[in-house]
Amino acid sequence: MELLAPVGTVRSLYAAINSGADAVYLGLDGFNARAKAVGFTKENIDGYIDLCHLHGVKVYITFNTAVKEKELDELESYVAACTRADAFIIEDLGAVEVFRKYGVPLHASTQMGVNNLQGALFLEKLGFSRVVVARESAKEDIIAIKKNTGLEVEYFVHGALCVSYSGSCLLSSMMSGDSGNRGRCNQPCRLPYTSSISGKSGYLLSPSEQCLITRLKELEKLGIDSLKIEGRLKQPHYVSKVVSQYRQVLDGAKADESKVSELKKAFNRGEFTCGYMFDDTRAIMSPKVQSNIGVPVGKVTGSGKNFVKIKAYRPLKDGDGLKLLYKGVEAGGFGVKIISADKNGNYTLFAKEVYPVGAEVRMTLDSRDADEEIRLKKIPVNMHVTIGADDTLVLTVEKGETTSVSTCHVQAATGRPLTSDEVRESVAKLGETAFECAGIDVDLKGREIFVPRSVLNALRRDAVEKLKEALIEDYETRMPRLAKVEEKGGATAIEKTDGRRIIVNTDNFAVIKSLRDKNIAISYQIYDFSQFLSQIDIFLALIENNFNSYLHLPPVVKGDENAVVEDILQRCKGKIRGLICENYHALFLAEKYSLESVAGIRLNVYNSGFQRVSGVDSVIFSPELTLSEIRDIGTDGFVYAYGYLPVMTLCHCPVQVSTGCTCANCAYIGDFCYRDKKADYLIKRIRIKRCYFELFNPSVVDISSKADKIRYNLYINMVNCNRDPVQVVDSVTIGGQSVKGSNCAHLFRGVK
Repeated sequence: MELLAPVGTVRSLYAAINSGADAVYLGLDGFNARAKAVGFTKENIDGYIDLCHLHGVKVYITFNTAVKEKELDELESYVAACTRADAFIIEDLGAVEVFRKYGVPLHASTQMGVNNLQGALFLEKLGFSRVVVARESAKEDIIAIKKNTGLEVEYFVHGALCVSYSGSCLLSSMMSGDSGNRGRCNQPCRLPYTSSISGKSGYLLSPSEQCLITRLKELEKLGIDSLKIEGRLKQPHYVSKVVSQYRQVLDGAKADESKVSELKKAFNRGEFTCGYMFDDTRAIMSPKVQSNIGVPVGKVTGSGKNFVKIKAYRPLKDGDGLKLLYKGVEAGGFGVKIISADKNGNYTLFAKEVYPVGAEVRMTLDSRDADEEIRLKKIPVNMHVTIGADDTLVLTVEKGETTSVSTCHVQAATGRPLTSDEVRESVAKLGETAFECAGIDVDLKGREIFVPRSVLNALRRDAVEKLKEALIEDYETRMPRLAKVEEKGGATAIEKTDGRRIIVNTDNFAVIKSLRDKNIAISYQIYDFSQFLSQIDIFLALIENNFNSYLHLPPVVKGDENAVVEDILQRCKGKIRGLICENYHALFLAEKYSLESVAGIRLNVYNSGFQRVSGVDSVIFSPELTLSEIRDIGTDGFVYAYGYLPVMTLCHCPVQVSTGCTCANCAYIGDFCYRDKKADYLIKRIRIKRCYFELFNPSVVDISSKADKIRYNLYINMVNCNRDPVQVVDSVTIGGQSVKGSNCAHLFRGVK
């Protein structure tokens, strides 16, 4: 299995190579999902690709961000600068036209949210060679992808977990305009919330850090091709420690508790989880702590004004980072500044706060790691010097089966002849090059010769440079490439429809009744699949005379749940017009059942290319786009005009987090809320065979007061809304007063 390391800085790149990474993923200073990562640009990326390929390390360039229409030309300038990369990791399907021009393999980012066979098949048909499966993926789905496609599968094994289903979070965007889809998530999920079910407060949306070092053999049996470590914003010492521990286990070392402890020293939020594939909610979520808690090193024995006394199990140093926990809850943290210490581990440290006696002291940073200088390891080579038949000195440099040869003319010595030791000393000085001499033999064949020192140095430089070029060329000739595709492009590829279309989304049969005679399209969103199946005849009777109806499929479908979804589609065949698709899985099913497909908001439609590439019949534009940015697209589509915006899909159980219940004694009694300091976030359950939950933005979207400015098709979401749907339709089409406290999503403000 490939070990794939995160790289956010040049020092982290060195750390990854030194620690045994097979591949690295990194982003440039634009169009990647870690906008704060720095160090790599269009101007310098070629040199860093050289460096990686010289060391036999693959380079995957991340372009995993949503791309606006006006940015596509700029994106291409970035893509064109790194066409020697081993792959592009991309999120925006609409931008795939840019990438396919260059023949570089395409990896589907985890932001694409692919977690099952149908989604994988859809992307394989579009030319992807690898899918980075959603972190919520199930074992049976990965097995199915490996068995039924030619795709490589990359799986996330270590680092921070997002609480929202991959690629479908709008919480940061709606809170502050900092879009996670644009690499600027400000992590509101790490803030405290209070549950309306139990009154429990804590970091209810904060998962633990994932660690699968003890599960690697199981992942190998599933057919996983690549093990992804998260952390492009982490420090180089984190990359070094985490990659090296996984490397050792992959190379045969035992994955015991000592390995886990070393990883906790690097970064540890919530004592680690094995994630959705192996753990349940109670192990996945970390409601008591939301930041790095490191490893235990002592207890608080006393505290007062400007000091804290600690009994430590291991030596402390100035500059170490400490976190204090009291009864499992964070009590504070600080950097070590020693006032006094004795040989028995009793320390008095400077501290601004007073801490409770008995609090657990944990080390979150070993100052030796932070101060460690990182130098890129050298590549060992063997060198041979001999005299050629034509009075030349021949230098051969070897790395494996790759060799380079350089020659220079020699002169007969008129004074003291050149010795073998002098040749050896000059030729073996590889200095600041990427190489080090592992062995050198010199055979002057008894000749008394003279070669100026400057010529020997030039001989060495020439041979080393030739070897470097040969190693890179050897590497790159083995790199897989895709056939280049010249895309037609052009924003007019999407036809404008005659007249304005309206789709009203609902989970309430009463809304269908009130609108079925209004020539308005209905989208029915299924929240309880078992209940819907028991009432499907009622639903089909309601839409019998209106072949303008859609089913709204959920963003997550795992394992045997697909059979449930397809059973419904079979029963509705010939009676519904199409599907509202929130995942590539749904696009696959729409094609399979010859249904019209409308791309939902979780597919993040940012540009005109999405519809051309995917083949969908229509799109709901991303609610992160401004009206001006939608005009730039120049095509027809739906604007999210009214309704509470789902900002997260949760694959853990927030009811268990709130109440401590299990599935066996489920405490779910209906919709509930998470509250922060300002608002209530409604949570609604989706149940197929497993439970998923949607978290909604607290303020409703309502464009009524701006209706005269918006002439696009309209998508109205009546889920959770008690208003008369006819009045809502009139208000957002004709115009009227918007609901108090409402917003227009980002139609007039935009995202960063």
